[in-house]
Amino acid sequence: MAHTALNDDEIQEYFDSPDELDKKIKTLANFIRNAKHFIVYTGAGISTSAGINDFRGPNGVWTAEARGFVPPPSNVRNPEPTLTHMALVELMRNGYLKLLVSQNCDGLHVKSGISPNRIAELHGNSNCEACAKCGKVYYRQTHVNQYEHKTWLTGNMCTVPKCKGRLRCTTVAFSQSMPDVCLDRAIKESQICDLSLCMGTSMRVAPACKLPCMNLKYGQKMVIINLQKTPYDDQCALRIYARCDEVMSMVMKELNLTIPQYTDQKLWSHTQWMADFEQNWLFRTAGDRNWFSGAI
Repeated sequence: MAHTALNDDEIQEYFDSPDELDKKIKTLANFIRNAKHFIVYTGAGISTSAGINDFRGPNGVWTAEARGFVPPPSNVRNPEPTLTHMALVELMRNGYLKLLVSQNCDGLHVKSGISPNRIAELHGNSNCEACAKCGKVYYRQTHVNQYEHKTWLTGNMCTVPKCKGRLRCTTVAFSQSMPDVCLDRAIKESQICDLSLCMGTSMRVAPACKLPCMNLKYGQKMVIINLQKTPYDDQCALRIYARCDEVMSMVMKELNLTIPQYTDQKLWSHTQWMADFEQNWLFRTAGDRNWFSGAI
C-alpha cells in the first residue's frame, strides 16, 4: 500500500452547520434505506474517540512527524469500540450493511462483534498473529507485539502438530503487499456496491481509496464523512463534515435503530466464533505467501 503527504490546507478541519448537518443526515438515512448493496469503508478517524491517534489529522502521527514533533502517545491500554463501531454492528444486524471494508488494524471492528466473514481488514488485525508456514491464525486478547521488525515475527510458535512454524503479526506496513484474497474480496464486493459510505478516512492510501468509487459509472452513490477534504469530494453524492460518532448517532435515530452498548464478549472463549474466525483468516493467509515471505 502507498500513501501521500498532506499540505496545511488538507490538514485543516471543516464542520457543517447544525442545519446543514441535519439535512444531510436525513439524506444519508434515505440512501441507506433504499440501498441494495451497502458497503462501509472505514479509516483511522472512527477510532479517535477510543483514544487511538489518527494519521493525517491536526495531531495525527504523520502530521506530527512532518512538523518535527512527537504526537501525544495513546494512554488507552485496552481501547474499546466506539459508538460508530457499535452502530455498524446494528446496521449489519438489521440487514442494511452487507460488508465492512477497513483500513484499520486496531482490531476494534472484530472486537465490536462484526462477524469475521463480513469484514475485509485490508491492513490486518493487531490482535492476530499467524503461522508463516501453515497459515493458522491465532486471535489474542490484546495487541500482538513483534520482536523482529524485518519479518514481523512475534517470537511465538505454531501449535499445529508437525508444523512448529514461527508466528508473525498480521498487520500490513507501507511497502508491504496487502493480502491478495482479502483485497480481492473487497474489490469484488465494491464492483456491485450501490451505496458506499467512507468514514474517517482522507482517502489517500492506495489501493484502498479507489474501492468506494469503483461502481460510480453504474449509478452507485458515494458518501464521505471526514473533517478534512479528500481527493474524491467532487465525486460524492453527499459530503458530510462532522465527527463520525455524531453522524452515526443522528443517522441511527433517523432509522429508528438503537445503538447497542459495547460489552466484552470474550470472543476468544467462544469455540464456534474462534473456528469461524480462524477459518476466515486461514483462507486469507494460506493463499498469500508473498505476505509472509521471509518469515518462515
